[in-house]
Amino acid sequence: MLAGSVELASLRLVAAKARAAADLATIVAIGDQDDAAFQATGAYRPSPDAEAVARAYFARNLDALAAALDRSPDDIAAGADVAVFREAGMVDPRSGRRYDRPAVRVAASVPVRTPAFAALLLPRVTSVEVLAASVAR
Repeated sequence: MLAGSVELASLRLVAAKARAAADLATIVAIGDQDDAAFQATGAYRPSPDAEAVARAYFARNLDALAAALDRSPDDIAAGADVAVFREAGMVDPRSGRRYDRPAVRVAASVPVRTPAFAALLLPRVTSVEVLAASVAR
């Protein structure tokens, strides 16, 4: 019973850190603006590589959790659903949220090893769902 409680606490900690990893990735990606569009129009637009930036930073941020993950951070980031909403008023088909400004969203399933759960006849890997979005300010 104690092992299960410790495993659950560890899982909650890894889940919080995975959500923070996605959150930070969206902040960096939305902050990477398209300089040419800004100079031409004065309007903020995410850079053309905002999706790649979000994936790269998500993987980089997950590196600290690599020992607890069942797949590599690069594989998790590659499989993440990353969306860039370049115009105000766009609706996220995944969440139904309408963004009043340009935004970047990351949604991912992060597989976490839970060996103590396996000893209790529960799954040895638990998927943590993360969803993060950041809008231009």
